[in-house]
Amino acid sequence: MTVDWRQRAACKDVDPDLFFQETGRPSDRLKAICAGCKVLIPCWFDAIRRGDSGYQAGMSKAEREQIRRWDRRQRRLPVRGRLRKVAS
Repeated sequence: MTVDWRQRAACKDVDPDLFFQETGRPSDRLKAICAGCKVLIPCWFDAIRRGDSGYQAGMSKAEREQIRRWDRRQRRLPVRGRLRKVAS
């Protein structure tokens, strides 16, 4: 049986409310949790794909949205005179 990456996350036992602070700025404690996580990469992809609010994968909602906008622009760039075909 494969273990879900979420079961190995450094934040699995942390109060979820910590990730949804009213100030919008993550605390140093929260940044340290994400920085030391062994499953940051799958968390990062999940956070980008889902687009939820709060602090996820070491990024704020605004930072994740910036990456999504960049990705959409990259998918529309021409390759040798024609648009790229990228699987979604």
